[in-house]
Amino acid sequence: MKKLFTLTLILTSIVTFAQNVVNITYVTVPRENSKEFLSLHKKFMNLTLSEERKIMGSGIFSHVYAGDFTFAIYDFYENASDIDMDANITNKVLAKNVEAMNLSKEEQEALSSEWQLYTRLYADNHSDQIRIFQGLDTLRYEKKNMDWKSKKVFVNHKFNTKWGKNIDFRNTWLAGYAKQLKESGTIEAIYASRHLYGSGMSWHMYVVYPDWKSLAKWQENFSAAEMDENTKTFWKSISSHSDDVMSWIGGIDQETGKFDYVK
Repeated sequence: MKKLFTLTLILTSIVTFAQNVVNITYVTVPRENSKEFLSLHKKFMNLTLSEERKIMGSGIFSHVYAGDFTFAIYDFYENASDIDMDANITNKVLAKNVEAMNLSKEEQEALSSEWQLYTRLYADNHSDQIRIFQGLDTLRYEKKNMDWKSKKVFVNHKFNTKWGKNIDFRNTWLAGYAKQLKESGTIEAIYASRHLYGSGMSWHMYVVYPDWKSLAKWQENFSAAEMDENTKTFWKSISSHSDDVMSWIGGIDQETGKFDYVK
């Protein structure tokens, strides 16, 4: 695969791209269909992968707490214009790959039924947004030799900032919350993105924990003491805030070039 990378590679190599963007789709799948959706997502992701695609990487998260979605699908691209181009290419690749399978009439009908179910589960009550990583490398932190073969706990801290307060937000985030997180020894990474198109808040600050014990340890030890001046300035820069807790469960594997779930 010429330009397919895992979620890992995309997140750790953001700075090497002039304009890295992510197209996020929040899907709301009935709980009784969750297992079937994941199976179909893997199947059709792999049926649409090709060197022709513009997609640079893809990962899927399972909702755990807060937000009103079941799964969040993150598709990474070099620039925003590639997203629309990739949609057209995907349909052609799927048709070509299905044709190459030489299915019987019954098998074709079964696959068509699966595709219809998958697209319905995907599209019903979904929402999209496009976000950008460009220029945010100073907000990124990552431990060396992270193990991306296992599930990760992502806490997505989402903020809308007040007009003209983005610099205050960035500086006080780094000097306060981000500094405390790094020093706590409980996290593996911090990533940041900004809103570009669609529904979504100004900032997403992703804090990555290796497991639930580490998240619990951070929560137990985090001090809710009286605010210092940095913290006051931070919250004064914000107009609204919410959090999502997600589990990273799979993506395109760097070695195989195939989509799969982590153990």
